[in-house]
Amino acid sequence: MPINLTSFQQDDLCIGHTWNIVDQALLADLVAQVLIGKQWHVQKILEGVTGSSVEFKENAVNDAVKKLTVKPGSDPWHRDGLIFQIFSWLAANIATGSSSIIRPPHLIPAQKGFDGIQVDINDGSVSAVIIFEDKATTSPRKMIRDNVWPEFVEFHDGERESELEQEITTLIETRKDLIADVDAAIETLIWKKVRKFRVAITADESHMNSAGRKSLFKDYDTKVPNNDPDYRRAEIIHIQGLRNWMEQFSQDVITILKERLG
Repeated sequence: MPINLTSFQQDDLCIGHTWNIVDQALLADLVAQVLIGKQWHVQKILEGVTGSSVEFKENAVNDAVKKLTVKPGSDPWHRDGLIFQIFSWLAANIATGSSSIIRPPHLIPAQKGFDGIQVDINDGSVSAVIIFEDKATTSPRKMIRDNVWPEFVEFHDGERESELEQEITTLIETRKDLIADVDAAIETLIWKKVRKFRVAITADESHMNSAGRKSLFKDYDTKVPNNDPDYRRAEIIHIQGLRNWMEQFSQDVITILKERLG
């Protein structure tokens, strides 16, 4: 696996994983494949299923290179955010079983909506829907306090139900084989409030221990109140020199894209 996950439970505040990139070359290759729309092939790789090689077509490669290239004078936030969403999707697939449906990352930079959605299936019924917020930032606590928590409060309070239902319906339609009754699944998700929350964020080095996590995710339990911390997921990684690292990683992915094109 390209990313190693180490689980933690932070008191009753949240549960989750710290990430450690253990095979950067493989990670870059998988990101390249996702960027040309081969996410289902990548998912099979993560499940340990080997298959045919992926064809890198010129138009798809050119489009991916554009997404990874920041114009002079522009901020890299959208590019870095896209890459981090792919990291988060990879980590979610590594952490969960084949009975979960995880929506692939949006590849359209301007597209609004959820950073990610995961639907967990148990014996043909939906047991949970997990709403993702993925943030590649150099100000993690401020980002969580000012951006993530307000989003989670909205969903916890039942706002934006139509957006959530549309996303979930589309996702479930891709795996009808896992669901006994799709209509009942939608009703369960919307009305029985089985939704859970997952924030993935680039953390400071000081956040990578118990005291740091407690500070970083402060107020999670009041924003999303539930006696079970499993309803509050948290995923963290520390990347030294985040913006420079993302630029170099992007160049590595571009090199792979061009080499695989031949």
